Amino acid sequence: TKVYAHPLCSSHYTCPPITRHPHASDPPPENVRRLHVLVNKTNGTLRMRRMENLVWEEECRAATMSDVLRVHDYKYVQDVSALTSSLHPAQISQLDPDTSLSRWSFHAALRAAGAVCSAVDDVVSGAARTAFCAVRPPGHHAGPRGVVTCPNDRAGSHGFCLLNNVAIGASYALHKYRGEVNRVAIVDFDVHHGNGTEACVEGLVPGSVQTKLSTPFADLSVTDYAYKPWLGVGDSRNVFFASVHGYGGRDACVPPQIGGWFYPASGETEYTRDPADEVGDADPDAPDDDVEEFLQSQTWTRTKRRGRCNILNCGMPLPTEEAVPGQQRVDLRETYRRSVFPRLRAFDPDLIIISAGFDAHASDSMNFGYVGMVEEDYEWVTDNICKIANEKCGGKVISCLEGGYKIHGQMISPFAKSVSAHVRALSGYGGGSHYDAEASAREGATEQEIVDSRERRRQAVLAKQREDAREALARMVEREGGSGDAAKSPDRKRRRAEVDYKKLDAEMEASGE
Repeated sequence: TKVYAHPLCSSHYTCPPITRHPHASDPPPENVRRLHVLVNKTNGTLRMRRMENLVWEEECRAATMSDVLRVHDYKYVQDVSALTSSLHPAQISQLDPDTSLSRWSFHAALRAAGAVCSAVDDVVSGAARTAFCAVRPPGHHAGPRGVVTCPNDRAGSHGFCLLNNVAIGASYALHKYRGEVNRVAIVDFDVHHGNGTEACVEGLVPGSVQTKLSTPFADLSVTDYAYKPWLGVGDSRNVFFASVHGYGGRDACVPPQIGGWFYPASGETEYTRDPADEVGDADPDAPDDDVEEFLQSQTWTRTKRRGRCNILNCGMPLPTEEAVPGQQRVDLRETYRRSVFPRLRAFDPDLIIISAGFDAHASDSMNFGYVGMVEEDYEWVTDNICKIANEKCGGKVISCLEGGYKIHGQMISPFAKSVSAHVRALSGYGGGSHYDAEASAREGATEQEIVDSRERRRQAVLAKQREDAREALARMVEREGGSGDAAKSPDRKRRRAEVDYKKLDAEMEASGE
């Protein structure tokens, strides 16, 4: 496994220098320490002896403008670059309430996207079999025009992201290695829906966006047409995107939130197919003229893009108060077994890119209780993706860091340990074996039986505790003469003997006190 980590990614400052001063404010979740705990040469978790087989690349190139503009609109790129270039090196600015910028943020974003492109070069050429890009700022919330909105959140947020690193890498692979890399799959296991990546994939189909404007004189409706192909008109059936994330309201979160939706409020469970499926079994080798004719005949630019791309969303709900302990993890793994892995295999990719977010960890407060993974789950998911890659594309897997914010404890923090488990699985190449659906189903049945067995034991212990409490209460009632008052208030204080205060006062006067 080759690790890409450019020093400029640590120059994307989102707050003033972090100190231990008692009066210093807490830094934002996305800050320079996230990379420090991974790649610091003294005690970074990826520098430890157990990771000595990793190959390091710390001078990866920046993404070119042609790489970036295949995915993002020029106006958005221009606005971000202009804002960062106007800042003093010590100045911090806000792109929105969630997302901070500094002087070198855009340069860092170009290096982050360029790291994925460099990884594509090495993995496709065979110089590396798998790759991990330890980069920031993250990117999976960045759409073609930056912020991505949805019906549940009309305002949206950049979500700490500037450029969509995985989308830029996927488009680069299709564009540069045409004929060799014909189909690219992107799998996102960040706890937050990869809405930016989804928007970039939807941009592979011509579409229109209507914006309503109100003025004192009239109400206007403006229609804007957009189309961002990565290679050609067949892109929509050659790209697969799957996201497994938390989805639902915030009322039941821990700690409770006041109304609203879990960010980014999109990603309800749904699977959409590529446009060729809408007209039967299309011939993937048909000439471009036929595809172009189909595009024009369907007048896609006047319809919605939704439902015309290979997109799988698995929105995981919060567990209820009555949920069986451990069932959340079992349900997550079953979602991968039943939904993600079969469709990923059926897609038959030539390259798999992972949006690796580690904020789904049960100890990360950013997830408010959604998903609830642990280190073993990250290793399990990665190992199975590598097995599918072994079967379909010679083990070609590239992973890019997204979220993950529980860094307290540094090299032994939940974030660092989860990344280590993920990279360890990448380095193991899935043990060199292929994915076995039947073995995976048996594994799932065993996991469910373990959880059920533990729950039976837990219920037996609770039943025994309730029985012991009833027996103790019965004995208390019996000691107090069978009074029903004891049953009504078993925890009241012990009765005290009545005191004759007049007699006590006379005795105190007689003794001269």
